[in-house]
Amino acid sequence: MILPYVYALLSGLLSGGALGMTGGGGSILAVPLLVYLVGQNVHLAIGTSLIAVGVTSLISSVSYMRQSLVKFRIAIYMAAPGLVSTYLGALLNKQFKGPVLLLFFALLMIYIGFLMTRKKAGNPNDPIESGGINYYRIIALGFVTGFASGFFGVGGGFLLVPALYLGARLKMKEAIATSLFIIFLFGTFGLASYLIQGREVNLLMSAVFVVGGSLGGIIGAWYAKRLNQARLRYIFSIFIILIGIGIFAQNLLKLM
Repeated sequence: MILPYVYALLSGLLSGGALGMTGGGGSILAVPLLVYLVGQNVHLAIGTSLIAVGVTSLISSVSYMRQSLVKFRIAIYMAAPGLVSTYLGALLNKQFKGPVLLLFFALLMIYIGFLMTRKKAGNPNDPIESGGINYYRIIALGFVTGFASGFFGVGGGFLLVPALYLGARLKMKEAIATSLFIIFLFGTFGLASYLIQGREVNLLMSAVFVVGGSLGGIIGAWYAKRLNQARLRYIFSIFIILIGIGIFAQNLLKLM
C-alpha cells in the first residue's frame, strides 16, 4: 500500500519543520505521527524515529553551523554520557506497553514545556554566564537526555534545548543549533542499540520520512533565523505542552 508512505512523507515534513525551527519539536512529533498517522506500533515507530530524526537533525543543523551557532565542545561533553544512557533507555523501554510509554512521554513534555515558559536564562552573576562552563552539570544533563532518547525513541531535543538553554546558559538559537547536532549523535547510537538488540526497524519507511523531514528541516531552520529569541522560546514551550496534553488524554483513555 502506498498510502502509509504518503503519510510518512507528510509526517516527515511536519516533524522536520518543527525540528529545524525549535531544535526539539520534531523529535516529539515523530513518534506520535508514526503511530497515529502512519499506523506503526509504538516500538517500531521508536526505531523508525531514531533513524529519521537523526538524519533530519544533521541536515537541519548545517545552516546553523554556517552561522557558528553550534557549540561543538558543549555538544561533545553532553553527548558522551548520553551515548551510554541511550543504550540503557532503549533496553528498558521494551519492558513497557505502548500506552504506558506514551503516558510517560506526554507528562515529561508538559513539564518541560511549562518549565520553559517560566524560567529565564541570562543571569550576569552566574559563573556560567561570566565564562566558566559547568561541565559537570552538562555531563549530568547529557546522561538524562540520552536515556530519554533511547527510552522514548526521540532525539532528545525536547529535553536538550531546555538543558542547554537553562543548564548551559546558551542563547535560544545556540541551544537549538547545538541540540540538533547532539540529536544526530543520539539518534545514531540509539539506532545502533536497537540493531544490537535485534529490534525491528523499517528502513524504507525511515527513508521516506527522512525525505520529508529534510525539506521540512531546511524550511524550519530558515524561518527560525527570522524569529527573535523570546518568541522562539515561547513557540517551543506552547507547542510541546499542547502535543503532550493530547497524547496524555488519548492514552489515558486506552488504559481506563
